[in-house]
Amino acid sequence: MTGTDTGPAPLSDGPDSPLDPAQRSLAEALRLSFGILRLVMLALVAAYAFSGLFSVGSNEAALRLRFGRYVGPPGEQVLERGTYLAAPFPIEQVITIDTRPQSLVLDREFWYDAAGRERGRTQAEIRRSRSGPLDPTRDGSLLTGDVNIVHARWTVTYRVADPVAYLTNVGDPELARSLVRCVIAQGIVHTVARQPADEVLKAAVNREAAAGLARDRLTSMQTGLTIDQLALDEVSAPGSVLDSLEAVTSAETDRTQRIVTAEQDRARILGETAGSASARLLAEIDAYEQAVEAGRTDDAEAIARAIDEALDALRIDGVAIGGDVARRIDAAKTHRARVVEEVRGDRETFERLLPEYEQHPRLVLNRLWEATRERIFTGDVETFYTAPGRLELQLNRDPEVQKERQQEQLRGQREAAGGRGRGGR
Repeated sequence: MTGTDTGPAPLSDGPDSPLDPAQRSLAEALRLSFGILRLVMLALVAAYAFSGLFSVGSNEAALRLRFGRYVGPPGEQVLERGTYLAAPFPIEQVITIDTRPQSLVLDREFWYDAAGRERGRTQAEIRRSRSGPLDPTRDGSLLTGDVNIVHARWTVTYRVADPVAYLTNVGDPELARSLVRCVIAQGIVHTVARQPADEVLKAAVNREAAAGLARDRLTSMQTGLTIDQLALDEVSAPGSVLDSLEAVTSAETDRTQRIVTAEQDRARILGETAGSASARLLAEIDAYEQAVEAGRTDDAEAIARAIDEALDALRIDGVAIGGDVARRIDAAKTHRARVVEEVRGDRETFERLLPEYEQHPRLVLNRLWEATRERIFTGDVETFYTAPGRLELQLNRDPEVQKERQQEQLRGQREAAGGRGRGGR
């Protein structure tokens, strides 16, 4: 020991130090831990870098916001179908918007209180409940242009047409539904108020006008929404007048059916009367009657001659006249030809007999009387004989009397046949 104490000797790093293996193990563990940590950090950095990868479907539109502002120039901010890469949050944010058509049913605004009157009831009970007075606090209705009340159910189809305006001013699907419900109800009220009740009850509502009003409202508010279609699902009159309305509707239906039946009968009768030329022939007859009623004699005579020529030729304006008219005219022409032939034959017979009659009048008369008697007494002829000096005839050619006489003859024949049979036994 020296006079100066310098303390314990420091640990040696040399190869002969007893702590060298421990230090080496610690150093290797530290290096391994730092390597793993480095890999984890690199993986986290890579995951963070690629966390902005996203895709847009066919019925979607996406908007990319960088620090709350839309990315891209106006008109190119909407991302459509495809795969895109954005900076991770909070640098950039991607908002996806559903652009598919959405349906909204208006079954409460202008209809009976379905929950209070129709739930768990039969159709008869629902009908009876509707026949009472309306409750304005529960029952919806529409006022028509002729100051009547109707009830209606509607379905509106809408969609997002401008994603930028929609996200800027609406951004919430429930708020969008509320906006569409309000504007379409306003359009329906304005449109129905311009039409009479009978048109509305026949579902003849100008639905495009109502949808157009709602569409203009949505555009003016820059909602980015649009109306595609408005459908009238059901329409009804108030229950207190429903029976009367059904009676009127039934009467109109019956009237329409009767008119259709009458038109069919008219077409059938005209076709059977004159065939395809019936319309032209009827028009000529109507013109003739109008000319006669108006006192236009010359016109009436000209039309009558034209009708006679058409009937004689069985053709009018190039169309053949058929049907019963043609059959009657053909029969008349045949009868006329037969009469003319008979008259011509009688004339020839008269001219042939006249010279003989002038020479032997009695002989010709006797021969003519014999020929007449032979013609009269040939065929189904009943002959009656009377006693000389007395003439008393009772004749009855009534068919019923004739039938009774024949029945009596048949009964007599059966009785005679029965008597012969009994006598033979």
